Amino acid sequence: MEKKLMLPANYNVMNEEEMTYTSGGDGFTAPFAVGWTIGAVISVANLIWGLDQTRTWIKNNKKNGENITDLAAKGINAAADYMGKSIGNAIIGVYTALNLTGWWPVTAIAWVTA
Repeated sequence: MEKKLMLPANYNVMNEEEMTYTSGGDGFTAPFAVGWTIGAVISVANLIWGLDQTRTWIKNNKKNGENITDLAAKGINAAADYMGKSIGNAIIGVYTALNLTGWWPVTAIAWVTA
């Protein structure tokens, strides 16, 4: 006994390429999870390192009695000098600056308490 397939009057048959979009859900795979975890660990470790370096620098330069504007200008120059030493320092410096900017509430608290 066979049943007749009843379709609406207006329908479009999907081809094989279009069917791939209906399955979905394959974005989170084991390699993706491992990569995400490694990236998160690197990001947090870089944040801790960057905060420690910055706080140490601020403590060392606060002793000279500089105001906040002079301290900020001197800090920008020190960061530029560090990044100008090598391409590796430049990559680390830019990554750390972006990381500290992304975590700005934590960075702000660390700087104020330095």
